[in-house]
Amino acid sequence: MKSCIYPARKSQRGFSLIEVLVAVLILGIGLLGAAALQLLSLQNINNAELRTQASLFAQELSELARTAGSPNDFAANTGSTDDCTGMTPNTFENWCNAMGETLPGATFSSEWDGGSRDFITTITWPERMMFLEATKNNEAGEGTSSYTLVTRFPQ
Repeated sequence: MKSCIYPARKSQRGFSLIEVLVAVLILGIGLLGAAALQLLSLQNINNAELRTQASLFAQELSELARTAGSPNDFAANTGSTDDCTGMTPNTFENWCNAMGETLPGATFSSEWDGGSRDFITTITWPERMMFLEATKNNEAGEGTSSYTLVTRFPQ
């Protein structure tokens, strides 16, 4: 009998297992990058919402002080949304409680300068920040942001 010898193929068909594993690895790295980008995007959207809320609350406090008989009623050296009880007038306490529901853990200060007729409101709130290293006061990724509004009242 004659033995049959198959000639070597000139071109290979299909992929080897190593090629498939390398392709899956590259695809996995790309998907992880897209997921990290999505997480960063969501975090920035949340932080932008907090900044917007802080600016709205600062504007609201300035308007409360402007329409009050005396802006001194709304000038508090410092305060916290953790304890809003006992603030006078009641609209100041209501403002603080509403801010506490939207910006939990926020602190604020308001000041009336009668000479320049400036009402200065500063709101500070906690927010998550990527790539922020741990300090002795905060864990990694936990920081604070602040918003200051200066409103000049007419004479």
